[in-house]
Amino acid sequence: MTAKHTHGILPSLICAALFVGSCAPAASNDSIIATSVAETVAAQDTERARLTPTATILSPTLTPLASPTPLTTKAPPTAPPPGSGNIVPCYRAEYVADVTIPDGTIVSPGESFMKRWSVKNTGSCTWNSSYKFVFMDGDVMGGAYVYNFPGVAAPDDTVEIPIQLYAPTTTGSYTGYWKIQAPDETIFGVGQYGQSLSVSIVVGSGTPENSKTASVYDVTAVSYTIERRCTAANTFWRIYVHLTSNGPLKSTFRILQSDGVGQNNIKLTFASAETLSFDYGEWSQRTITSSPNPRWVQVITTSPTYREWPKSESMYLCGY
Repeated sequence: MTAKHTHGILPSLICAALFVGSCAPAASNDSIIATSVAETVAAQDTERARLTPTATILSPTLTPLASPTPLTTKAPPTAPPPGSGNIVPCYRAEYVADVTIPDGTIVSPGESFMKRWSVKNTGSCTWNSSYKFVFMDGDVMGGAYVYNFPGVAAPDDTVEIPIQLYAPTTTGSYTGYWKIQAPDETIFGVGQYGQSLSVSIVVGSGTPENSKTASVYDVTAVSYTIERRCTAANTFWRIYVHLTSNGPLKSTFRILQSDGVGQNNIKLTFASAETLSFDYGEWSQRTITSSPNPRWVQVITTSPTYREWPKSESMYLCGY
């Protein structure tokens, strides 16, 4: 009976102990919770403080500025010289005169002679030894095809250009054409249309005195015949030129148009004192779009004598 009683007391004591723990006062439990919360907050503050960077206040460093570069004072522009508003081409020349052997000079067969032209530099570039004098067309007359330029000619200077030539052994009229070549191989002539300089001789016995300046047969007159033909859109001019000589000769000439176009080195042979005609062909202009200003053509003979003949009469478009 005593053993049974002991066994009943032990479970009772255990239950009592558990009951007492579960029923502890509320104040004690709140204190534990508060302490736990405080410890958690403190731990979070410590971690936050560890992760928060510490601001470092740097003392500003001033970089000295570079010394300013002084401005360059430019002189005030001067007024351009009179006429400088027009741009002068680099390569331009003007025929001045035949210094020796004027066109039409009579030369004995096989005779050597020195031809000299006087030419003015009307361009903006200086001519020097890098320039050349080159054969273009006609009769070379035993000379070279290229001659070195004789000297320096600044703009507005005049220079003489000499070349050594030889008369052919066969009698007749002979003409050669020459121009200037720049270092960049640009070739240019004289006058507004860049014409060639010509040397024209007559190989024969000449006058009894055999003078190199003796008169020879030449072209004595030039005239024009112009026929106008009209269509709905165009004007056509058929042009004929007539050259008259005072004796047998070979003549070389060119025809210029007012628009700068033309034909060079046209040759006619006169058997006697006569008038020969040359059919230049048609020149057309669009009547409905072209300027109504009149046109013209002009003959320039280059042998036996260089001469610029008067221009044709004014040529008008259809409807004017």
